[in-house]
Amino acid sequence: MRYLLYFLLIVNFVACKNETKPIDKNDLGYLESEYQKSKADSSFNKLVQAYGKAILASQDAENKETLLLKAIEHCNVPDKENLQEVFILEFLKFSPKHKNAADYLYNLAERMDDRNKTQAAAMLYDGFQQRFPNDKRAEFALKKVDETQKDHENYFKELAKRVLDNPGEKGVNEANTTQFIDMSESFALAFPTDPAAPVYLMKGADMCRALGNTPEMLSLYDWVYQYYPKYEKAPLALFLRGFTLDTELGKFDEAKRIYEKFLANYPQDSMAKDVKFLLENIGKTPDEMFKEMKKE
Repeated sequence: MRYLLYFLLIVNFVACKNETKPIDKNDLGYLESEYQKSKADSSFNKLVQAYGKAILASQDAENKETLLLKAIEHCNVPDKENLQEVFILEFLKFSPKHKNAADYLYNLAERMDDRNKTQAAAMLYDGFQQRFPNDKRAEFALKKVDETQKDHENYFKELAKRVLDNPGEKGVNEANTTQFIDMSESFALAFPTDPAAPVYLMKGADMCRALGNTPEMLSLYDWVYQYYPKYEKAPLALFLRGFTLDTELGKFDEAKRIYEKFLANYPQDSMAKDVKFLLENIGKTPDEMFKEMKKE
């Protein structure tokens, strides 16, 4: 009987050792394999979504950089240029000094040119030729530079004035407002270390609010907070992102995480008390919050 027990234990142990590990269908390796087999749009979309989630979740700079490069490579297929551009933009924000940054910045300038966004293209070409003067493409890029953009302070002042020329239903000139947003982003990509970059991005976010373009506004707030943490208005950018998610979009879980991050990172900030109040009353209507304030 004892020998039978030993035999059963050994068989059970070997069976456990040989048991096939369940396939994680959300694993990047599995999704890549599935896409290579089928080349189907559905497989491609699942793969790109998985890369997006992995990039957002990654806390390791080297790993995040690797994921971005792989995502860019996977999107280097016909009809996926727009998706590839999303990852290129994020890569340029995250790794402006990477050896591939020159290629991606130049590529982005060419794309803007192809879309007849000549002002945005000119800004990117200017950034390229200044940052990579020894690149063989710098000479051509220099020819595409718009001299009126050289004094960027006055250039953006003029753009801001034109926002109010012949305003439409939203109280602004939509075409000129959109151009200001495009140029603020182009400047930050072309000259990421310039102190004015986060300033123009914050103004661009204000322009997005005027147009009712909430997704891009949130993206710009995130850009400022993530990549310009020493900028004096970085805490405000984080707060406004959370406040918008809370009061305008009703995404209370996301807003809660941002409010908590704000209080953890900026406990002495002048807005900390207000953020604490918002966190304690998250999800309540303005009327309910007003009643809470009267109780204090």
